[in-house]
Amino acid sequence: MTVAGYIGAVIALLVCIVILFLLLLRYKRKYQAEATVTYFATSLFGKNTIDDILWDIAKNCIRHLQFEDCVIYLLDADRQMLVQKAAYGPKNPMRFEIKEPLEIPVGQGITGTVAITGKPEIISNTSKDARYIQDDKRRPSEIAVPICYEGKVIGVIDSEHHRSGFYRPAHLRVLEKIAAISAIKIGKTLAEQKAQLQEAEVQLLHRQLAEFRLVTLKSQMNPHFLFNCLNGVYNCLLTGQMQKAEEYISSFARLLRMVLMHAEKNFISLRDEMDLLQYYLKIECLRTDHAFTYTMEVDEDINPGEYYVPGMLIQPFLENAIWHGLMNKTGERQLHIKWRQQNERVVICEIMDNGVGRSEAARYTDNGLKTGRHQSRGMGLCQERVDLYKSLFDTRFSIQVSDLVDAHNQPAGTKVTIAFEINPDMIATQVI
Repeated sequence: MTVAGYIGAVIALLVCIVILFLLLLRYKRKYQAEATVTYFATSLFGKNTIDDILWDIAKNCIRHLQFEDCVIYLLDADRQMLVQKAAYGPKNPMRFEIKEPLEIPVGQGITGTVAITGKPEIISNTSKDARYIQDDKRRPSEIAVPICYEGKVIGVIDSEHHRSGFYRPAHLRVLEKIAAISAIKIGKTLAEQKAQLQEAEVQLLHRQLAEFRLVTLKSQMNPHFLFNCLNGVYNCLLTGQMQKAEEYISSFARLLRMVLMHAEKNFISLRDEMDLLQYYLKIECLRTDHAFTYTMEVDEDINPGEYYVPGMLIQPFLENAIWHGLMNKTGERQLHIKWRQQNERVVICEIMDNGVGRSEAARYTDNGLKTGRHQSRGMGLCQERVDLYKSLFDTRFSIQVSDLVDAHNQPAGTKVTIAFEINPDMIATQVI
C-alpha cells in the first residue's frame, strides 16, 4: 500500500471515530435528558404540597441540568402577579426559605411575557433584550418556560446563566416536559386543596347552623319559665302579698340578669349554673307557698368555678319534677340535686324527687298550673339540645330517667341522671 493509501485510510478511520464520538455524545445527551425527565416524574410522585413540588424542581434543575440557578413563580390570578415560590442558587442563599419573595406583574420582563403568552423563550443575550429585569446582577442567558394546567398558565420556571448562549433547544425540551409533569401534580394538589377548603367551609357552616339552633332552642325554653315567673309576681300583686311580691321581684331580677348574661353561651361555669338554679328554685318555692323543700350539693372533688356545664340544661327537669311529680302529691315534698364526678372527663348531675312518679303524673293533664303539652315540649327541646351537643362537640352525653319505688314496690318518685363529658379545649372556645 502506498503512502497516500495509508494516509487515506487513517483519515477515514479518524472520520469514523469522530462520527462515532458525535453519535455517542448525542446519545448520551438524549439519554441524560430522558433520565432527567424520568427522575422528575418519579421524584414528584411523593410530594404532597405545592411547596414540596416547587422546591424539588428548583433544586434538581440545578443538579441534573447543570443550571446556575432556578426560580419558580406561581401566578396570583386575582392580582395578575407572578409570585416567587422557590429559588435555588445564588439568588437565594437561604435553602428552602424565601424571606422576601420577588413579584413580577404579568406582562413585564421576560418571565412576565411568558406568563401572558404561554410560550417558552430562550434569550441568548439579555443585553439585547429590553424586557430583561435585573435583580441581583445581570446574566447574559435566560430561559423561561410556562407551567400550564388545563390550558391556563399557572406558573413559570425561569433560569439564568453567566455564559451567553448557554441554553440550548435540548434544555428547552427537557424543561417543557418537567413543566408538564409538575403542572399535573400542582393542578391535582390545587384541586385537592380546593376540595378540602370547600369541605371545611361546609363543616363550618353546619357547625354555625347547629350552634344557631342551640341558641334558638335555649331562647324557646327561657321565655317559657320566665313567663311563669312573671305570672307568679302578678298573682302576688293581685292578692296583696306585697312583701312576697318584693322578694319575688328581687329574685326574678337576678334570675333574669343571669339568663340574659348567659343566653348565647353554650357552656357556663358550674357555679353560675348553681346560682341560676338557686334563684329559679327560690321563685318556684314562692309560687307554691313553700310547698316543697330542696337541696343542692356538689362533690368536694369538684371546683364549681373550674367546671363548665351546658347552661340551663337541667332547669326543665327541675320544673317537670316540681309541677308533675311533687305538686301532684300530698305530704312532704322533697327535691334533691347533686353534682358528682365520675372520672376526670365525665360529670354527672342527679335530680331526685319523692313525687308521684311518672305513671301517676301521666294521669294528670292539667292541675291549673302546668299542662302535659308544656312538659313534652320542654323534654323534647332538652333532648334536641343533647343531640346537638353530641354532634357539635363530639362528646358523650346521656340522659336517663328512672322510677323510684319504696319498700312495698310502690312509686316513690323519679330520678334523672344527666352525664356529660368535659372537654377543656372545646369549652375554652365557647365560654369566652
